[in-house]
Amino acid sequence: MARRLSLLLSVWLSVLLVGIAAAQSPDEIVAVITSPTDGQQLFGLINVTGSAEHPTAFDSYTLEYSDQSDPNASWMLVQPAVQQQTLNAVLGTWNTNMVPDGVYRLRLRVFLTDGQSQEFTVSSLRVVNSAPTPVPTTAAGVSDPAISAPVPGPSPTSPIEQPPSSNPLAGETTALDTTGGETAPLAPVSSEPRAEKSTRINTQRVRGAFCAGVYLTLGIFGIMIVYYLLRGRLRPYTRRLAWDVQDDYEHE
Repeated sequence: MARRLSLLLSVWLSVLLVGIAAAQSPDEIVAVITSPTDGQQLFGLINVTGSAEHPTAFDSYTLEYSDQSDPNASWMLVQPAVQQQTLNAVLGTWNTNMVPDGVYRLRLRVFLTDGQSQEFTVSSLRVVNSAPTPVPTTAAGVSDPAISAPVPGPSPTSPIEQPPSSNPLAGETTALDTTGGETAPLAPVSSEPRAEKSTRINTQRVRGAFCAGVYLTLGIFGIMIVYYLLRGRLRPYTRRLAWDVQDDYEHE
């Protein structure tokens, strides 16, 4: 009996310590860049989107870039530090015209009021602002007939929409080519907006559910311990009461 009671007490204390640690654990720092992504080619003004937040102790966040080809390159600010939280929105704008073409890294850092920080880095970003646009050229004094002289083509014709018929392919529109070609069905266009799926997990709800389960478990263990304690102490009295009842019944 004593061994079983000590085992129950040990389990109860362990669960209690786990619950206290979970209740006092800090909330998760959210620091993520969703655009641009690793290996993307950039030019001009780039809107950096993502999230930078913390439920209770948010202080500020910064956006920085560095030359990935130089291991000793220092991080440079894209903009001054921002003291406002951002969730799935524009974190800042990076003007890539101010840097030479090359491969860069982009870093987001989120700072808390207690000194903690979290960072997220996007690598292999290729800046190509000075890439020339290819233009077809010809030899001096020689005109290219394929460029200078337009090639006549068939006159454009408008498709004629046919009246509804008993065609089993309902919902399709048939276009009639007046040049003598075959008719081709046009696929119907759906006007329903695409539903966007959100994969974000609410850490506060998860932690609240976990703490509720811990407290429920602690309550059950407490009731079991009280039951075993009372049963051990009341057993002599219950036995004596049972014997007295049995004696009274036999005398009657």
